[in-house]
Amino acid sequence: MATAKENQGVAGVDLRLSDRLDRIFACYKDSPALLYKEESLTYGELSSLERVFCRRLISAGLKEGDRVALYLPNSPEFVVAFLAVLRAGGVVVPVNPLLKNNEIEHILQDSSASYMVASKSLLDSLENGKALVESLDGVFLVSLESIVKDAKEASSETESLKPVQREAEDLAVLVYTSGTTGNPKGAMLSHGNLESAVEMKRGRFLVDSEDCVLAALPLCHIYGMVVVMLGTLTEGARLSILRNFDASAALAQIARDRVTILPAVPTMFQFMTMKVKEIKEAGHGEFDTSSLKYCVTGGAAMVPEARVEAEETLQAPVLEGYALTEVSCVATLTPLDAVRKPGSAGPAIDKVELKILSTIDRSPLPAGSEHVGEVAIGGPQVMQGYYGNAEATKAAFHQGLFLTGDLGYLDEDGYLFICGRSKELIIRGGQNIYPREIEMVIRSLDSVEDVAVVGIPDRYMGERVKAVVVLKTESGSRSRSSRSIELSESELEEFCRARLAPYKVPRIFEFRDSLPRNSTGKVLKRLLV
Repeated sequence: MATAKENQGVAGVDLRLSDRLDRIFACYKDSPALLYKEESLTYGELSSLERVFCRRLISAGLKEGDRVALYLPNSPEFVVAFLAVLRAGGVVVPVNPLLKNNEIEHILQDSSASYMVASKSLLDSLENGKALVESLDGVFLVSLESIVKDAKEASSETESLKPVQREAEDLAVLVYTSGTTGNPKGAMLSHGNLESAVEMKRGRFLVDSEDCVLAALPLCHIYGMVVVMLGTLTEGARLSILRNFDASAALAQIARDRVTILPAVPTMFQFMTMKVKEIKEAGHGEFDTSSLKYCVTGGAAMVPEARVEAEETLQAPVLEGYALTEVSCVATLTPLDAVRKPGSAGPAIDKVELKILSTIDRSPLPAGSEHVGEVAIGGPQVMQGYYGNAEATKAAFHQGLFLTGDLGYLDEDGYLFICGRSKELIIRGGQNIYPREIEMVIRSLDSVEDVAVVGIPDRYMGERVKAVVVLKTESGSRSRSSRSIELSESELEEFCRARLAPYKVPRIFEFRDSLPRNSTGKVLKRLLV
């Protein structure tokens, strides 16, 4: 069978994403597309299911440009709903299943969502879940069984349902990424952004129709959505879906489905490495990872020693990359056949404009470790801006380049090295956490006078969240004789868990009489780490 790269009708650069997928569906209709638990869907079956669901959306009143929130775990339902919304001309708004009511409410309101496609179990588990979706025009509770049943009852007209033609500049996906001002911001990714991202990653993220890619990363995140899901389906390859990451389950699925490509974040690799060691030391045999051709890591920097350990354990090279939600796809990735430099995220992929700008005057800096500046990225895959937030959009760009907020430098070969972050981003297990969001939650407590949240190094998770809290006093002063209002660490943690996704909840609470500040009143967070 010809691979997608050999089939020019499939691989043509001028194809729209929807057209590219339709040709893949036709070319590989009898080949496996999705592997999930004991289920398997061919490309032909996936095509039928997403067309039927598209018809259901349109029949319910979905119009071009309507926002549809996807509140689904990693599952075939997510893939079907994502493709169906785009076919119907709607805009996908992914919602992380780990988020709490107030976080979901913000996304629904800010995005002007009209509909939601949800897992019944997820929605039922939400406190006041019904009230949360009352403002929507419709909620679709789905399961793979219900979608298959609808497909069996569908008319033949549905099979020939063509995608609503959208222009390259039309909005396709609103992905919410936390901001330093507290509330998450919606990164506007157009159809052109997605099409460009899918095409651009092909020169470095090498996948063909014989491959099997593990979807252990959340499909609601840009890494899992574009690189893993779309990057696999647009090549006619198999997507092995893992609902929730667990090291044992991931290793077992690699062996069962003969996974050839493993995209993950450093924390996942560390847990898999630890699990393999644990099994060997216990004398319980070992996991078969011989099918792996290569692995890809991103989402956070990987310690060189951890990368080497993962390569030795999994018996496959680990390629490091750099990506952000706002740029739709990987911006840099070490080529499979090139030198892998410790600590580097590799060179820019095709058509990505990568520059290091001075933090003083934003002039371009030359190569060299002595020239550290802010990483800036340009290209056809870069977002249109933040939805409904012109001020944040303006601040995020300079002369057409997206300002990442990350500090780094390029070496003489064009390899990117990330040195730190100018923004106060915390990365825990590949999940982005912004301190301001957590600080706003803690500060809402009547007994809290001040708070600062920082990230501290963690061997396995990359960073841990630490909250330094100043409590109000009964006297209202900070004299030695004044007594702070009582508030325990457990009470603080319980309060945060009710309002924040689990990965955002501080693992360490420290109480102080005051926070260190400079002459302008800014908290000196470096003194709190």
